[in-house]
Amino acid sequence: MKKLLVNGCSFTAGSGKPGGENPISPIVWSRHLEDRFENVYNLAKGGEGNDRIVRTTLEFCEHTDMSDYVAIIQWTSPFRTEYWNPDDNDWVNVVINNVVQGNWTLDIPSEPNTARKKLQTLAYDNEMKWLNSFNDYDIAYYNNVLVLQNFFENKQIPYMFTSMSDLDHPFRKRKIYETMPTTTELNLKKLIDKSKWTKESLSSYNMDNYISQEDRHPNLKGNKLIAQALFKELMEKYGR
Repeated sequence: MKKLLVNGCSFTAGSGKPGGENPISPIVWSRHLEDRFENVYNLAKGGEGNDRIVRTTLEFCEHTDMSDYVAIIQWTSPFRTEYWNPDDNDWVNVVINNVVQGNWTLDIPSEPNTARKKLQTLAYDNEMKWLNSFNDYDIAYYNNVLVLQNFFENKQIPYMFTSMSDLDHPFRKRKIYETMPTTTELNLKKLIDKSKWTKESLSSYNMDNYISQEDRHPNLKGNKLIAQALFKELMEKYGR
């Protein structure tokens, strides 16, 4: 394992402003593993969802010799998705807010492009139209996890999964909202390989609440603690 591939949301990209040639924060946890690997390639993007994590990971692996890579994938909130925009040849991100409080709202960014704004509106309308329950989003989440799990296993790529918070960790009890799982959820969850997951979420690895003064993301010390914990667990799983 000479090279490291990581993907996730802002907890892996950093909480700075997105965009630019190098949107990855200089303090984020993957930067503290650069002395452990020949190369660290970070695909993460703040505010994006699990659909993008799967898509960009598969795209990277398709065009890269993965024989020397190990992957750490940080899953994020199930309440984010994306839609394809054929006019711009790009994806539209959809974020649902205030889910825990039961007040379903959509995060609608300012978009000067009229055609793209129209597609965003259609995407938001569609998302709300089929918005049924927490269970629907959990099922989509488990499906995404299983896609990458099966891909890495079939391609024999060493990997480890983690999550943004305890709410997104499939083997941690959800403390803020709890729903009765459906048969589909239970069956999908049984297929997830628990041995390939970290014991805790990234939020838990902040330990003594080392977070930024500006937001709820890890600060420099928090990211260093996360990096140490992730590397330790990676070595426990693969030992080389």
